[in-house]
Amino acid sequence: MFGYVIPDKMNMFMKDYFHYRAHYCGLCKRIGKDCGQFMRLSTNYDLVFLDLLVHDVLGLKSEYKNEPCILSPKKKSIAKGDDVTDKIVDVNTLLMYYKLLDDKVDSSKPNPLKSIARVGVVSSKYKKAKKNLPELDKIYDNEYTRLREYEVANEESLDKLADPFANMLRQTIKHLLGEKCTEDLETLMYFLGKWIYYIDAIDDIDKDYNKGEFNPLLVGYNYENKDKFFIDNQSRLDFMLMSSYNKMFECFEKIELTINNGPLTNIVWYGILMRTKDILANKCDCKKIRI
Repeated sequence: MFGYVIPDKMNMFMKDYFHYRAHYCGLCKRIGKDCGQFMRLSTNYDLVFLDLLVHDVLGLKSEYKNEPCILSPKKKSIAKGDDVTDKIVDVNTLLMYYKLLDDKVDSSKPNPLKSIARVGVVSSKYKKAKKNLPELDKIYDNEYTRLREYEVANEESLDKLADPFANMLRQTIKHLLGEKCTEDLETLMYFLGKWIYYIDAIDDIDKDYNKGEFNPLLVGYNYENKDKFFIDNQSRLDFMLMSSYNKMFECFEKIELTINNGPLTNIVWYGILMRTKDILANKCDCKKIRI
């Protein structure tokens, strides 16, 4: 995914912070074990949110161990991971593969680093993930195909353009939770997908304009610079992001959490809202893990 679904560390209890960090480090280690060290660069905040949410709904308490990290020799607490973690690693690999493929289609000038990553690293791991999660792979393929069709047609409806990625996240939670998945969880992930799509479009608008790449916010708009864009579109951007956030929040409040409620509540109540306010204030310093 993209790395936008952040916690608000300044408003986080220490116990929740260490719990969150243990899951982040655990996922990073698991990705390295299952997919190789290079793929650890794909570890991101969105993935940790999914990991915490799925484990909580399934009632799976994580076990911890103390291990050093490749970036820090000092031992720290790391969530061991389990079969569910492996599925989330596969989800990450599938999403990375289709994102890199989509970037290749969208780009007017090939990016050598992304080409190396897609062909030399991600493609080989993709085959394993596709074998483990064939149904999700088919869904992702269909949804990215639908998105490309909208882009080629210069579709102006942001709601339509955001729907493929939003549906991918909704289908992901359904697949990971099975019978434990509720309508509120599906709707939460659907509107989280819309929020991510919108915020990524806002974050990338300058880059996409300069490179001549597709951006849904550029369709039908005479773009000059980012400052003018925010002045012209402030109310529209506010409605897009806050309507999605409010729907997420409404659904989240109906979900009963017992294991990871501390860090998950921090992310939804504070982290996502903080990111929303930053982007609406034109503080476009959103940090994403990219290849």
